[in-house]
Amino acid sequence: MRHIKLQRQTRVTSFRKLAVATWDGPRDPTVYGELAVDMTRSLAYLEKKGQESGEKVTLTHLVGRALAQCLREFPDANVMIRRSRFYQRDAVDMFFQVAITGEGSKGSADDLSGAVVRKADCKSVVEIARELNGRALKIRRNEDEEVTKTKNNLQWVPPGLLKIALKVLDVIGYELNIKVPGYPRDPFGSSMVTSMGMFGIAKAWAPLFPPSHCPIVLMVGAVERRPWVITDEAGQEALVIRDVGSLCVAFDHRIMDGVLGARLTRRIDELLRDPEQLDALDALQAQGA
Repeated sequence: MRHIKLQRQTRVTSFRKLAVATWDGPRDPTVYGELAVDMTRSLAYLEKKGQESGEKVTLTHLVGRALAQCLREFPDANVMIRRSRFYQRDAVDMFFQVAITGEGSKGSADDLSGAVVRKADCKSVVEIARELNGRALKIRRNEDEEVTKTKNNLQWVPPGLLKIALKVLDVIGYELNIKVPGYPRDPFGSSMVTSMGMFGIAKAWAPLFPPSHCPIVLMVGAVERRPWVITDEAGQEALVIRDVGSLCVAFDHRIMDGVLGARLTRRIDELLRDPEQLDALDALQAQGA
């Protein structure tokens, strides 16, 4: 595999064999889920990181870092399907969607773009925020060379031929694994993260995007004050008001079965309820480096 570093999996579960033989691309095998998370400690963590770094660090950055950690710990979720075979991704690359307003894009209409953070599991929340904030500013100003070049190339394709062009790009770039000139390599990475909370929307789901080859699309909703049951150190339950946010996700069921999905969900809930764990993991990775 010359361009996208992958290693073919020789031990594939019976479920995956049946799933890939039953469904085509991610148009039918979509599983939708929702996780409500107590974000009280996450919000305090983000405020602290923002003050320490001087960077705008948001819940989307934190969720992206937590999901990257989950994919690192559960590599069976960091998989790509090529020609009905499963391949392990060599790195955890996270795609973050970026909203572009008309004013920020030289008078054009509102649009949606995005940027991928390579090896996001090896970067801190602040490092991810700094990289994305810089990329987002360039994208909104039409100064990001990679995104601008891709958009310009696609604009030359007549609408009637766009579907065919995307299919050709998909076959060349993924099935044949050949670098397409003027088109970024594996531009969507391992999974996609986007925020609807910035628009004040608490819950929203997005479909899997077939050309991305991502088995996970995660939407970050707005944080709301809600009644929440907590258990104190003595084991006593109490009803309190907490900052709660919803994560809405679409899974590719050919890759994510119930067991793997449950493990990943439980782990991201743990990390967001206690985000200081990520700092400890970052420190361990730095020592290993």
